[in-house]
Amino acid sequence: MKSYTPLRLLLILFIGVAFVYNQSTPIFEASDEAWHYGVVREIASGRGLPVQQVGEITTYRQEGSQPPFYYLIGASLISWIDDFDSLSHYSYNPFGQVGVPGTTVNVNMFRHTSTKEFPLTDVALAVHLLRWFSILLGCGTVALTFFVAKALFPGQVNLPILAASFTALNPMFVFITASVNNDNGVWFLASLIIYILILIVNLDDNALLIPSWFPNKILQRQFAPWLLGVLIGLAILTKLSALLLLPVVGIYLIWRKQYSGSWLQSFREGLIIAACVLVLTGWWFYRNFILYDDFLGTNMMAEMYGFVRTGPPTWDELILEWRGWWYSLWGIFGAFNIIPDKWFFVFINGLVVFAFGGGIVSFAKSYSFGNNIRKVHITHVLVGTFILVTLAGNVYWSFYQHAAQGRLALIAVTVISTYLCAGILSLVGQHLQKIFSIVLVFVLLIVSILMVKLYIEPSYTVPKKILYEDIPSNMIVSGAIFNNTIELVGYSVLNDSVTRDESIQITFYWRGKSYMDVDYKLAINVYGYEMDNIAKLDTWPGGGLLPTADWEPDVIYPDTYVVPILSSAEAPTIMRMNLSFWDDDLSNPLSISVSDVPIESLFLDLGRLLPLHEKNYTPEVIDGSVFNSEARLVGYSISEDVPSKIAFTLYWQPATKITTDLTVFVHMIDSLGNIVAQADQPPSNGYWPTSAWEPGSLISDHHKLVYDVDTSRETYTIVIGLYDPLSGLRVPAYSSAGSEWDNWSIPIYTFGLSAQ
Repeated sequence: MKSYTPLRLLLILFIGVAFVYNQSTPIFEASDEAWHYGVVREIASGRGLPVQQVGEITTYRQEGSQPPFYYLIGASLISWIDDFDSLSHYSYNPFGQVGVPGTTVNVNMFRHTSTKEFPLTDVALAVHLLRWFSILLGCGTVALTFFVAKALFPGQVNLPILAASFTALNPMFVFITASVNNDNGVWFLASLIIYILILIVNLDDNALLIPSWFPNKILQRQFAPWLLGVLIGLAILTKLSALLLLPVVGIYLIWRKQYSGSWLQSFREGLIIAACVLVLTGWWFYRNFILYDDFLGTNMMAEMYGFVRTGPPTWDELILEWRGWWYSLWGIFGAFNIIPDKWFFVFINGLVVFAFGGGIVSFAKSYSFGNNIRKVHITHVLVGTFILVTLAGNVYWSFYQHAAQGRLALIAVTVISTYLCAGILSLVGQHLQKIFSIVLVFVLLIVSILMVKLYIEPSYTVPKKILYEDIPSNMIVSGAIFNNTIELVGYSVLNDSVTRDESIQITFYWRGKSYMDVDYKLAINVYGYEMDNIAKLDTWPGGGLLPTADWEPDVIYPDTYVVPILSSAEAPTIMRMNLSFWDDDLSNPLSISVSDVPIESLFLDLGRLLPLHEKNYTPEVIDGSVFNSEARLVGYSISEDVPSKIAFTLYWQPATKITTDLTVFVHMIDSLGNIVAQADQPPSNGYWPTSAWEPGSLISDHHKLVYDVDTSRETYTIVIGLYDPLSGLRVPAYSSAGSEWDNWSIPIYTFGLSAQ
């Protein structure tokens, strides 16, 4: 008797990994899990199958259009649980970043911190019970991968367990398996159907490949069509993607005719299969036609989903869709918003390229020297067809909707894993295959667990409360209080100098003054040059994980955000951040006070936004004057000279770091030295003060002077300089030749009577 000990050990390992994924993913945070549970909930509560209405928001959304077999079983599993129907503890996160891979905030679709999942009761028990059922189905799919590989490549002793491991430790497969999702049902049934087709073929061709535990009698001609018909019918009644099996069955029936020599026999078997499928699924298609005027019900599902294409995709869109499809075949978690770093996909891509290379080499060796390609065994034709129609179905869905998901191709996961591993092993020497397989399985296990520890768990980790003495020394004290309930103790900025292609990392330190029964919303707005809104984020505190109603009074919560800057932001400029809280109306924020003094709004300094590249300027007039060895006036350009207004640009270059914020005075003086007009302001109108200047950098500083005198009767001069606004003292100014300028003011433009 053959030993299946490696497979048993792998199944134990798979269950362990699946439970790690299960425990790390909060309820309803797996892809579409909330909507799948919504269908189960409708059936279990006795309300029957969902009836879709466009525009109606339900707890099952687009999944209410799915066939019901998985949900019927699920309903029978949870119907005995008290309050499985109550979703009052699971409110939606209004800022949830669903379908935004790589988001750093609001990964959670639902509010979780006040919902206790353990001990398991009510909805939590129901969801976990359905997840355990899905894990059981996943075990079946993993086991079937082992047997499919064994049947397709009977001479490869190391391939079956490696292929099964490739399925079991595929992070995307494990993630979906550890969730409530009808994919798990159709993956198992499709794998079982493919395996049975292989066994039926081998019954006449190579019966030794059929396991001793399998009841051979049901594979015989008089029973096989009935078995296939029932399984295909159940698969289609689980998910419509099982329709992709029909071309495979068609090729099988053609082979039957070639093998038996009788079209009548093949037609009879096809009729039995079709009859079984129609008996099991006909009522469902008829219901769809009556309700939605569409046998498949996919048009209604697409409308409920809301991302139907209005025209064919462009090449750029297809490339983008392909990337998303490929990533989601291997690992995009959460609500399609947690994506691993590039190293993971480099690792996967390397394995796939290695596998394809091995497959090409193996194929070339097998069918060289005049060998006929028709010698390819019918089993490979069948499973190869299944892979091709699966890929074609995914391409069609990409043309139909804006959401290509690679996990939909996992309906063929057993054969995909088998062929990939066969290609990999073909490049490894026979004597090394066993140790190579063990090492690769170990690596796949480590990678699968790393997906949880590096990406899934941290995404749902609630900020931990700290003591006041644990606050880092670089915190900038604030003391602002919102609505007498929320105190901003202070904040810190990781890097106070960033460019447009970077993000700002800010940490707030919150303290609740009392218990709150409202989940207040936080608005973060960053402003740059001329108060342009260059970064914005609306969220619950804790990046969506720490709503205020769960805060403990007099406890400090660190709250970190990484906020990207708009690529259109103008630089250089200083950045200022505005914070506000609100309840239901963003235009009506909570009141703010500092030291018991009410203020209209709270603005905080963030640091500097630097240009991506140092700008080169060419002044019209080169000057070279020096201000107390701190800065040099490189030159200036007059950009506008019209009656009553002169506009010009000064070009500064600091020699050292300037610690104070100086003001530029711009005076228009007459021939006697009297000031007739002035326009004093900080450089760049305060958006790029002298304390922000980098030594050696070239700074462009625009000014405009408006005057109300008759310049035709007298000569006037524009003079400029620097002074400290706190003391009023001017900064000493010297010409490029070293002489001291009168009144430490530099004349830059003369106009009027003598200039005419």
